[in-house]
Amino acid sequence: MRFALVSREVYPFVGGGLSRYVTATAETLAEVGEVSIFTTDAYRERFDELRRARSPLADMLERVNFVWIPEPAEVGSYYHFLHLWSSVVVDSLKRVYGDKGPDLIEFPDYHGEACVTLQARQALDPTLRDTCVCVRLYTTSEIASILNGHFASDFASTVLFDMERYSLRNADQIIEPGGDIYATYQRVYGIDALGPATTIRHAVIESTAPPAKTSLNGALNFLYVGRLERRKGVQNLIRSFTGLARDDWTLTLVGGDTSTAPLGVSMRGQLALMADGEERIRFEDVAAAERVRELMDATDVVVVPSLWECWPNVALEALGRSTPVLATPTGGLVELVQQGRSGWLSRDTSTGSLAAALEQLLASKDEVRELARSHLPRRVHDALTDREQVRSAYVDLVDAHARTRVRSRPPTKSPLVSVVIPYYQLDDYLEATLDSIGEQTYSRIETIVVNDGSFRDADHVLEGLADRPAVRVVSQPNSGLGSARNFGIAQSRGRYVFPLDADDLAAPSFVERCVDVLERRPEYVYATSWSRFIDEAGAELSGDGYQPLGICRSLDTFNVAGSAEAVFRKRVFELGFWYSVDLTSYEDWFHYRRLAAAGYSGCIIPERLLSYRVRSHSMLRTVGIGRHDRLVGEIDAHIREAGTEWTSKSD
Repeated sequence: MRFALVSREVYPFVGGGLSRYVTATAETLAEVGEVSIFTTDAYRERFDELRRARSPLADMLERVNFVWIPEPAEVGSYYHFLHLWSSVVVDSLKRVYGDKGPDLIEFPDYHGEACVTLQARQALDPTLRDTCVCVRLYTTSEIASILNGHFASDFASTVLFDMERYSLRNADQIIEPGGDIYATYQRVYGIDALGPATTIRHAVIESTAPPAKTSLNGALNFLYVGRLERRKGVQNLIRSFTGLARDDWTLTLVGGDTSTAPLGVSMRGQLALMADGEERIRFEDVAAAERVRELMDATDVVVVPSLWECWPNVALEALGRSTPVLATPTGGLVELVQQGRSGWLSRDTSTGSLAAALEQLLASKDEVRELARSHLPRRVHDALTDREQVRSAYVDLVDAHARTRVRSRPPTKSPLVSVVIPYYQLDDYLEATLDSIGEQTYSRIETIVVNDGSFRDADHVLEGLADRPAVRVVSQPNSGLGSARNFGIAQSRGRYVFPLDADDLAAPSFVERCVDVLERRPEYVYATSWSRFIDEAGAELSGDGYQPLGICRSLDTFNVAGSAEAVFRKRVFELGFWYSVDLTSYEDWFHYRRLAAAGYSGCIIPERLLSYRVRSHSMLRTVGIGRHDRLVGEIDAHIREAGTEWTSKSD
């Protein structure tokens, strides 16, 4: 079997649970197949240093193939750095695996790294045809933003959240480790917004047996390890300790600062003020793994007070040291922390519940310390991280995907596609546009050129189109782009409609690829692709292009759904979703917003199969760009107008 794990975070290059789990999973799966980790080449030098130093971890990872992905220098025309990164990832997967992808690809949900790969999968990319593309739950940046008390609403953040949502919705399998994790995602995103889930535990990097706990007396020692971050519940933790009536305790907090306190200020600074010089509360900066293990061995209880937590590595590390855990009843903690065996759960995440749990532990110190000495926490750890179970679960997942995969058959008869080309004073480019249609690999095409009131001498080029097969010319008084498209669509006979501007080009496979998707995937009402930009002479403009995401929340801010140049089911227009005849530009954006409001979606082929000609006198440049805010306001007004009943219903 061949496994690919994709993550920009890999231990020991980046700390934290996600990176440790990715590394441990790779090492575990290497026992049953070929494993490749796809990650940024920013870590390559560090890995080479570890290898030269004969690091045990480097020796372990020698069984894993590292694919170093060049770190993009500039975002360019992509919507977000991680949108570009996601694109580079799928290119790397195709380069490594060729026409047949691996049996399984696993991405983290965090940052939506799977987005473009899943776009390709949904678009029936041959490399990924037989691959099970999985997304493992760690905690999305959207969930983290909510729990950190500031929900970012800027365009870049919305794009990132949309990438995560797309990945969660379209994954072949969502992998979750257990507890209340998947149920929480259902509550956050909606039951219908997630792919099917399977439970596979996390393997961990082999840990040494903990030393025997010494018989401690006196104060009960508590330890918090992790970022000082709002979502980690650190504010409630300090409040619960400083509100205790007892003084037979100590608390050590180890972790880096964040700006997640109110108004975006230092969390450590706020916690220090809350502690108000309390000598029993001590802060340490980020510590090396050896130091963390020392602290865990010397403490009585590790506290995980998170507002919500997925499957925290800190809790597993503590259990691996046979140190019991006090935690909140959220996410994976409800399974990691087993009452009286690996620790204790508070009633909820509030300060009062944490304080009550602390009071109970302080009142039963002997029982707390006896639990550590019993090594029961370590046994729970070992049961939850059994490598053979993890390996078997992955193998079973691959086998199940192979058994249940439905190979959809191509249509027995190719449906007619109507290409509709609005024309107005574009005689210099029309022949090239029609040539691109004539070169399509899809055979059943009719072409309708709509002359939108263009009657100059140069427009006699239209008279010569009679010699082209399956090309019709129809005319109307000059009424604008939206009206011309509508008129051509109304004259069309095809099951599918492909509006194409008279100065743009379609790659030979464009229509065939789009029809194939729409015939096999009835949930989509349109299919389109990424575009390259070309100049007036037809030369590609380096570094420029258009990479739509599809219909998502970012569509309210920018047209991320696609241009008008897409293959649509004609019934979309027959249901009343015609192009606006009022807007002078952005009519395609308005069209997609109306489709989005009605609950429709489309498929994006993440390949540059369209060529958009950038002309100095194009309508977008002469009308759209300079009046962007005005046009957006007009779109908003039209949507509000259409959504309101203006006619009196009174008798």
